[in-house]
Amino acid sequence: MDALTIIIMVVLFVLAMLFVFSTALLTPYIGKKNLISVLLLGLIVGVAAGAFLLSPISEDIPDFTRTLVEESVDGNDNIELDLSTNGNLTQIIQNISSIEGVEKVDYNGITVKIDEEFDSNTEKQLIMTALNNSDPGVSDIKDKGNNTFFLEMTDNADPQSVLDNIYKTFSRETYTHLKYTSMQANVTVKAKQVTRALNQISENDVVVLNVTGPTETQSAMINKVIPTGNNLIIVSGILGVIVAAAGFFVDSLITFIGNLRKKRNKKPSRKENIKRKVVPGTEKQKGSPRRNRRNKKKSIDIFDDSFDNSPKQNIGSNKHFKQLTVDDFQEEKTVKQEKPKKRFSFRRSSNKDEKQEQKTESEKKTRNSQKRGTPRFRPKRRE
Repeated sequence: MDALTIIIMVVLFVLAMLFVFSTALLTPYIGKKNLISVLLLGLIVGVAAGAFLLSPISEDIPDFTRTLVEESVDGNDNIELDLSTNGNLTQIIQNISSIEGVEKVDYNGITVKIDEEFDSNTEKQLIMTALNNSDPGVSDIKDKGNNTFFLEMTDNADPQSVLDNIYKTFSRETYTHLKYTSMQANVTVKAKQVTRALNQISENDVVVLNVTGPTETQSAMINKVIPTGNNLIIVSGILGVIVAAAGFFVDSLITFIGNLRKKRNKKPSRKENIKRKVVPGTEKQKGSPRRNRRNKKKSIDIFDDSFDNSPKQNIGSNKHFKQLTVDDFQEEKTVKQEKPKKRFSFRRSSNKDEKQEQKTESEKKTRNSQKRGTPRFRPKRRE
């Protein structure tokens, strides 16, 4: 399964979860009593989507994660190969070296295993000497035990010529037969091109034994976290239930958060302050109104002796009040009986008094006319 198919299946799974979420949003129409039916719908859709969309991907998840990790990793990975000796070893190594991303191919030697032990040590020594002298590319022969021998090669040795000389030596010098021959090689590949190199290497007569490097370590860590098989189906079902519950309660959650924000940001207007009889800027007052009432000073009684010594006296106070007596009333009578002395004659004074009376009468008439709204002069009638 390629990367495009995996992406399409993941997108379809996301669409299935969106369907569950949108169905749960219809709670104002279907009623909040149907919570169990909504959760069951989420469970069924989640399990079905996990079984038909995600479980086929579980087999290809390691390769898919490797391709994702390759884009963010730098360095080199090492690929251990077991080359088939039935083909041309030299040609296989050249084909692997020509792959894009492969930096070098290292090989140490060829492993030889015989089907039975040699008849004697002399025969064994003759075979070892013949193998060592048959090709200049062989540097040393090591006995690994259990009828197994390892022929080390030099850096410039031709692997296929060494293998041909091994076959000739065993066919001519002894009756002991070869059980099998094998050759291992280490390929150094750029970390960003490991997947492409592995696909091309597998086309040759080789077997991939192991892959080590930063790409493999990070992809292995991711694969441990990602569920596979039945665990993936269970996780997708639980995810469907969670999505259904989120869509069911999202409406009430949004309204609750909106009310909290309104309460925090709400400020009383001027009209509300006037209605509440609160002066703007004095909303935060320390202490309760009962305490303020208790802390107020007692009022002063004007009929009490303490009022004389108090600084808070208004107009009309009785601080300089003097009680009237009979003598005071007699003095007022004597003042009224006394007439003022006049310097001018009676005629002049009488004329002045008459003029003043005429002025006052004329002023009264004009005021009364203005109040009534009547004009000063009556208009003449037209004949």
